[in-house]
Amino acid sequence: MLTSFRSRLIALLLGLLAMVQLGTAVAVLSSLKEDNYKQGVQAIDVARNVFYLSLESRANQLTKGVGILASDFGFKQAVATQEIGTIRSVLVNQGARIGADVSFLVSPSGKILTATKELDIDKTVSSLIQSARRSGGAAINTMISSHGQAYQLVLVPVKAPNTIAWVGMAFLLDKKLAQEIKAVTGLEISFVGDTNNGQEVSGYSTLPEQDKHDLFAEIQSVGALTKKPQFTNSDKYLSLGIDLDAKNQWGVLHLPYKPWLESYNRARNQLLLIFTGALALALLFGILLARNLTAPIERLVEFARQIGLIGIEAKAPAVKGEFCVLANTMMSMQNSISLREEELTNRAFHDLHTGLYNRSAVEQYLNRELPREKGYLVLVDIRHFKDLNNMLGFDNGDLLLLKVAERLLVWGSHAVMQARIAGDQFLLVFDEEITSDECNSLSAFFDEAFIVQGSEVLLSVAVGVLPLEDTILSVNDAMRRLDIAVDQAKEEPGGVAFYQAGQDESHQRQLRIIGDLSEALDSGQMFVVYQPKVSVASKDCNEAEALIRWRHPELGFIPPDEFITLLEHAGNIQLLTHWVIKSVLAQLNIWWSEGHRIRVAINLSAHDLVNEQLPGMIEKALKENNLPVEALALEVTESAVMKDRLKVIQVLKGLQSLGIHLAIDDFGTGQSSLAYLRELPVNEVKIDRAFIQYIDSNKGDEFIVKASIELSHSLGFQVTAEGAENAEGVALLGQYKCDKIQGYYFSKPLVAEEFLRWQQAFKPV
Repeated sequence: MLTSFRSRLIALLLGLLAMVQLGTAVAVLSSLKEDNYKQGVQAIDVARNVFYLSLESRANQLTKGVGILASDFGFKQAVATQEIGTIRSVLVNQGARIGADVSFLVSPSGKILTATKELDIDKTVSSLIQSARRSGGAAINTMISSHGQAYQLVLVPVKAPNTIAWVGMAFLLDKKLAQEIKAVTGLEISFVGDTNNGQEVSGYSTLPEQDKHDLFAEIQSVGALTKKPQFTNSDKYLSLGIDLDAKNQWGVLHLPYKPWLESYNRARNQLLLIFTGALALALLFGILLARNLTAPIERLVEFARQIGLIGIEAKAPAVKGEFCVLANTMMSMQNSISLREEELTNRAFHDLHTGLYNRSAVEQYLNRELPREKGYLVLVDIRHFKDLNNMLGFDNGDLLLLKVAERLLVWGSHAVMQARIAGDQFLLVFDEEITSDECNSLSAFFDEAFIVQGSEVLLSVAVGVLPLEDTILSVNDAMRRLDIAVDQAKEEPGGVAFYQAGQDESHQRQLRIIGDLSEALDSGQMFVVYQPKVSVASKDCNEAEALIRWRHPELGFIPPDEFITLLEHAGNIQLLTHWVIKSVLAQLNIWWSEGHRIRVAINLSAHDLVNEQLPGMIEKALKENNLPVEALALEVTESAVMKDRLKVIQVLKGLQSLGIHLAIDDFGTGQSSLAYLRELPVNEVKIDRAFIQYIDSNKGDEFIVKASIELSHSLGFQVTAEGAENAEGVALLGQYKCDKIQGYYFSKPLVAEEFLRWQQAFKPV
C-alpha cells in the first residue's frame, strides 16, 4: 500500500509516464504491424497479377502451337479422310513437341474422336464447342478440371475451308508452372482441388511437405482465401486464394511472413528497451523531485505529530512559500489547542458555578489514594435545596451555591480538596482527623443566614463523615458509605452522623432484598398467610386478612415491615401487589368453588392507590377467577391516602362503584384521623394494634378505642380491632360493640390449608 505522500507522488509520475509511453508504444507497434500487413498484402497482390500474366502468356504460346497443327495440310487431309491412326500419331508427336499432357481431336458436333489420354471431359468439351460455334468458331482458351486436377485447355478449329474438326490440347498446372511463378514472385504456390475427402493439393505445391500438411489441415475453405489474404500456419504464411475458373480448382499464393515478423519483433524489442530506460530515468527523476517537493511536507507532518503529543511544545519548522503560511497556521492551532485543552481540563474537573472541584476530580483523586489508613471525607448535604431553588429562581440558586462554597472554604481551609459533587452536596477531603465538635461547628456555621438579592435565606444541612480505612478499596465503597452517613444525619437532631461499621452491610442487605424480589416471586420464596377476622355479633369467622411472608434461601426470614418499606421506596411495590392479588384470587377461586364463602382483605400501598387503572385491573382479575366482588376486600393506610388525596379518593370511588369492601387500616396513627375520615369512600375502619394490645391495662387506650368505635359507628363504618391478644381485651371490645376482632388471641396467620381447617373447627368462647 502507498501510504506516504512521497511514494504516491512517485507512483503518480511513473504512472503518467508509463501511460504516455505505453500509448506511444501501442500506437507505434500497431502502425508497424499494420504497415507490415499492408506490404505483405501488396506483395501477394503483385504475385497474383504475375500469376495471371503467366497463365495468359502460356495460353498464347499454346494456342499458337496448336494453331500450327490445325493449319498443317497433311493433318487436315488425315482429318478429312478420317485416318485415325495418322491423326493419333500426329497428336502424340505435336503434343510432345509443345509439352501438352493430353491431345485429342473433336468432331464439329463436340464428340471426342480420339485422344492420347483418357480424360473425363466429354461434356465439358462438347459444351465449349457448342458455345464456340454460336460465337463464330474462334479458338478456345480456358481452364478445366478432370479427376481433381486443373488443366489449361486450348481448342483450335480445323478448317478446310469449313470447320471439319477441332484439335485440342490440355496442359496440367504442374511443377514447371509453379516454379516459374515462384522464380518471378518469390512466393510459394499451391494448386488445390476438392475431392470427396475434402481439400487437398491436387497439382503441385512449392511448400515444404510439413508446412503443406499443416496449412491445408488448418484451412476450412479455400474459397474464403480468395476474398482476403489470411494468416496460416500460426502466422508463418500470409495466403491468398486464386480462382482458376475451373470447377473446384484454385491456386493459393503463400507469402512467407517470418521476415516481416522478425522486422516487427526487432522494432518491438527496441521500443521495449527505450520504454524500460525511460521508466528507469523517470523513477530516478521522480525520486529526486519527490524528495525535493515532499521535504517541507515531511517537516510539517513531524510538526503536526509533535502537536498531537501531550505535554510537548512543538517548534514550527523553517519552510518557505505556501508551506510557511501553513506552518504559521499550525503554530496558531497549537496555541489554540493548548488553551482549549487547558479550558476543557478545567471544566472536566471543576464545577462551573462555584469553581470547586467536581465529582470527576474527586473520583480521580480517590482512585489514586484508596485504600489508605487515615483521612476523612465530609459530605455536606443542603436539605430541601430543590424547593429553595424553585422559589428563588435558578440564577439566585446559583448565587446561593456560590456563597455556600465560600463559607465552606473558610471552614475547611485546611482540607486537601473541596468539591461540589451534586446539585446540593459538597465534599471536603481531609488528611487529619475530624472530630464531632468540628462537624457540629460546621453545622452551626450554617446557622447564620445567607443574603441573596437582599433577602435572608436560612439553610439546614446534613453532615455525613466517613473515616477512611484499609477496608475502603474503591470510590464506589467510599461514596456509598458517605450516602449512608448523610441519610443517617438527616434523622439525627444535630444533623451530623459518622459512618458506623456494619451500616454498609445493612445497606447491601437492603439492595439484595430489592434486587431479589423478581426471583422470589417466581421461585416460591414468597407465600401468603391468612389471619382470621372474627365477627363479634355472629360468633363466627368468614373473613381473613392476607399477609405476605418471605423466606429467603440465604437471608432467611425477612419481616414484612422490612421488605415492604424497601419496595415502596424503590418504587416496585406494584409488582408485589399484582402477585398478591393473583395468588389470593386463585386461592379464593378454590374456596368458593368448594362452597367456602370466605372474604379476604388485601393491603394496598400508596403507589397502588395512585394507579387509575387499578379498578379495571381488579374487575378483570375477579372475572377471570369467576369470583363475585363479595369475595374481596381492600385495605389502605391513612398515610397512603395522604400521598395524593384527590387522586386516591378518585381511585377508591372507582373501587367502591364495583361493590368492593374498602377499609382504612391503622386508624388513629396517621394525619387524617378525623379531618378526612368523612370524605373517604370506605366501609370499614381498622383500629391500630397500638391501641388494642394493652386496652385491658391502659385506660387511655381504652378511652381512645371506645371513642373511635363510637365515632366510626356514627359515621356508618364497621369497626375491626387488630392485635387482640387476651380474653380481657376481647371482652372489652365486645362490650364497646366492636364489629370484628383479629389477633393472636384467636389465631396467628395461617397458610391456606391450615386456615381452612381452623375456620371449620372454630368455636368462640
